[in-house]
Amino acid sequence: MAELDNLNLPKTIGRYQVLRLLGSGAMGSVVLAEDPRIKRKVAIKLMKLDAVKTETDKHEHLLRFQREAEVSGLLNHPGIVAIYDVGEEEGYGPFLAMEFVPGKPLDGLMKEGGTLPSREKLRIAAGLAEALDHAHAKGIVHRDVKPGNAMVGEDGRTKLMDFGIAKLEDANLTQTGTFLGTPSYASPEQIREGKVDSRSDIFSFGVLVFELMSGQSPFPGSSINTILYRIVNEPPVEVQPPVLGILPDGWRRVFDKVLSKRPEDRYATCTAFVRDLLDTVLDITKEDRRELLGLLKVTGDSPIPEIRSTAFDETMVVARPEPRGTGRIWLAAAAVALLAVGGWFLSHGTKAARLQIESQPAGAKVFVNDLAVGTTPMNQSLQAGDTLRLELKGFRPLAYAFKPGEAPPAFALEPVVTEELIDSVPAGATVVLDEKAQEGVTPLKVLWNQGQAHRLTLTKENLGYASDFASGEIPGGRAFELKESSTAESRQEPPLDPNAPGNLKLAGGFGVRVKVDGKDMGDLTPGAKLALPPGTHKVDMASAKHYFKDSRSLSVIAGQTAPLNLPALATLTVETFPGTGKVLVDGQDTGIESDGSSVKVAEGRHTITVRGPKGSKNETVELHGDKGLRFPL
Repeated sequence: MAELDNLNLPKTIGRYQVLRLLGSGAMGSVVLAEDPRIKRKVAIKLMKLDAVKTETDKHEHLLRFQREAEVSGLLNHPGIVAIYDVGEEEGYGPFLAMEFVPGKPLDGLMKEGGTLPSREKLRIAAGLAEALDHAHAKGIVHRDVKPGNAMVGEDGRTKLMDFGIAKLEDANLTQTGTFLGTPSYASPEQIREGKVDSRSDIFSFGVLVFELMSGQSPFPGSSINTILYRIVNEPPVEVQPPVLGILPDGWRRVFDKVLSKRPEDRYATCTAFVRDLLDTVLDITKEDRRELLGLLKVTGDSPIPEIRSTAFDETMVVARPEPRGTGRIWLAAAAVALLAVGGWFLSHGTKAARLQIESQPAGAKVFVNDLAVGTTPMNQSLQAGDTLRLELKGFRPLAYAFKPGEAPPAFALEPVVTEELIDSVPAGATVVLDEKAQEGVTPLKVLWNQGQAHRLTLTKENLGYASDFASGEIPGGRAFELKESSTAESRQEPPLDPNAPGNLKLAGGFGVRVKVDGKDMGDLTPGAKLALPPGTHKVDMASAKHYFKDSRSLSVIAGQTAPLNLPALATLTVETFPGTGKVLVDGQDTGIESDGSSVKVAEGRHTITVRGPKGSKNETVELHGDKGLRFPL
């Protein structure tokens, strides 16, 4: 229980025995607890009212808390998290006791990379579609459909949660003109008017599935304003390269409909959308298709997993000018919330503020007063005097003392650059680092940027050595043993069978989509191998994320592995004056504005285009390292 004391958490909440913390954010904490009466484990959500800035915001969050309990009581579906109990813990505030089963939040799975096969992604989509349609049939609009509110159990089944801003379609629980939700997943009418019905949830669900299947947002942007503008005014982006196993024309047809700007043009239900999407998928079996269609009727029991997401705090509230006459309705609703929780919070003052913590690059561990709270990007409640520390392997730790009223930009982490000794046995080998020959032979000192991945190759006559180093890894003064070329990976002894396949091994710091002789071979990650029959092959490589395309003719030798080398990545920063515009690289929208924002681009020749309201301008550049562009627009 010492851990609970350090985290300022109670040992019991109501009748529940607290076991450990599951997740914490600016607006609340979620703990694992046990009901001693029936020995059932539950997830308990505690609300942090002292983290809310104003009394009006306190009223709103209390109303949301109470609404989640009331709305969940109207729903009885295996794909929706069940609320068991609601109460108040003296000294801590109101709480909700929910069902608990270990698993992972969907946003956590999506951030881990594209490891899920199409069948599993479609299973997740089918489960959420069924749950949302059940809520809509009860007249309930979720209003915040996003990956952070979808939980994937260890058995692969999915649950929808967090009805904190849900509403009945015939109820008016918030003032007209207020947008509640998360910007990237909001519908156009949600942004413009704040009035929503089930069709708004269907749009948000379409954004979620687009991101789940493709790994990118249909309306990308480096700022909230850019994202909201694109949702309201622009079609979803073209996915390049297309999603493997889905017909491109079918993809466009389905997502153009579900993401239509006009609510009446969208699918009538979420399950109708998923059924249509299934018709465009090529890489699943008939049995899988039959099973998925069955899930769209009724899903079985599924658990809510352990909370590892910070999405509890990522909901944005963007207020519009309030029409006259809505203030009294708002105050009346707030008064109901006060009565529901006993009014205990009136004696508490505002003590903290919520801060969006981002880093470049992302993925840094975040510590508040030496206590680990998560990884960037994330939201966190901070009080005056709190010390924030960011740590990422290969980069220097960054400290920041929080001052109320400050909202710093993304923290730029400085890579650790060291002088490393490259040595070999025997000595006298030539050194190639990231496909660039170094002057001199081993033992040789080189500058080593620990903030990026490296490829090291050593050769001396018929001896050689090659290895990949991940970000944060260093040679460490080791002497690398050179081996004869006949036993080295680059020149293995050919097998007895001259028709045995050979391999291409991707060497570089990013993944690419590969086509061989016109056949799509899928995505290849750094260090991965691609088996091919011996002979000469045309190899096409592309990375939409890093604006890279290349075509090569390569010879594959039976039983041998040849490197497929990629260029290094460079940071491109674009700034225009007096105005700004969209930044495109080789005609592809980067999702950033020309306001000094940066993007990672593969080294080489690129055409940079900035499109502003009064015109556009092109610049052709050769990138051989980080580069900043600044020109009038």
